[in-house]
Amino acid sequence: MITNTTAQAQTASRTSVRTPAAQAVRDYLLPFMVCFAISLVSGLFYYLVPRSWNWTASQAALWIHLITGVLGFFYLVPYVLSHYKKKGESAINLIFVWRAFRRNENESDWAYQQRVFGHILNWLMALLGLSGFVILIPSFLWMSGVVWMAGYPAYQIANLAHLGFALLALAFIGFHVARRRKRKRIN
Repeated sequence: MITNTTAQAQTASRTSVRTPAAQAVRDYLLPFMVCFAISLVSGLFYYLVPRSWNWTASQAALWIHLITGVLGFFYLVPYVLSHYKKKGESAINLIFVWRAFRRNENESDWAYQQRVFGHILNWLMALLGLSGFVILIPSFLWMSGVVWMAGYPAYQIANLAHLGFALLALAFIGFHVARRRKRKRIN
C-alpha cells in the first residue's frame, strides 16, 4: 500500500546530487545545442532557399536565426567558462591562443589533442559570432538612421565567412563529441 510517507521516500530516493559539471551541461550546454541547431537550420534555409519563393518564410527564418544565434551565444559563454574551470584550464588561454597549444606535463596525446580541438572550437565559435555581427552592422546603422553599405562583394565575403565558420564549428563539435564518446567506450 502506498501512503503519503512511502511516496515521499520514493521521490527522495530518485533525486540525486548534481555535480557542478552536470549542472553546467543541463543549464548551459543543452540549451546552447538546441539554439545552435535551430540557428543552423534557419540560417541554411535563409541562405539556400530563394527569397522569391516565400518572402514571409524567409524573413521568419532570418529572425529565428538572429534570435537563436544571439541566445546561443549567451548560453555558450558561461558553459565554456565552467568547462575551463572543471578542466583546470587557465581562462587566459581564451585570449592568448598560443598559450593554449603548449603541452602540459604528463599530458597524454589524447588529452592534448582533445584540449587543442576544444580551443579551436572556442575560437571558431567566437569568429562565427563576430562574422554574424559584421553582417549585422549595416542593419544596426540603418535602424539608427545612417545608410551605409560596404558593397555587395563585402557582404558576400562576410556571408560566406559566416557560413564557413558555422560549418567548421559544426564539424568540430561533432569531432570533439565523437572523440569524447569513443574515449569513454575504451576505458
